Amino acid sequence: MLPSSDLFLTDLPRQANLLAIQLLAQDAAPAGESSILQRILENPLILPVGVVAIFYVTYFGPERRRRAEEAKMMSSMAKNDRVVTIGGIHGTIVSAAPDSETVTLKIDENGSTRIKVNRSAIVKIVGEPKNKPDNDSSD
Repeated sequence: MLPSSDLFLTDLPRQANLLAIQLLAQDAAPAGESSILQRILENPLILPVGVVAIFYVTYFGPERRRRAEEAKMMSSMAKNDRVVTIGGIHGTIVSAAPDSETVTLKIDENGSTRIKVNRSAIVKIVGEPKNKPDNDSSD
């Protein structure tokens, strides 16, 4: 007795899937032949992980280093240090309390003009302080 055409038509997707699985199994290379590098490169996560790694190395690493250097400079500011502000004002520190957010700068030679600036407004410490005693006593 032959199977009815209705049974054959409803079973067609199942038969197609089985045929596709058999063809893929014949064409697939044995699992032992793929190298470790090939398996790593086939991973779909390799591209996003690589992009994140490159972004970290080029942006976050140097930024963290810069912030550490800036924090070190802010903590090392002391009286008589010559500094430059963000606005380009050159001055000498008159008072810099460690717990204060502001620093008083003397911006002229005779010391009559003083301004208060935020610590964060100081860009860099320039050269040696003017009034530090010299250790050279080779007169």
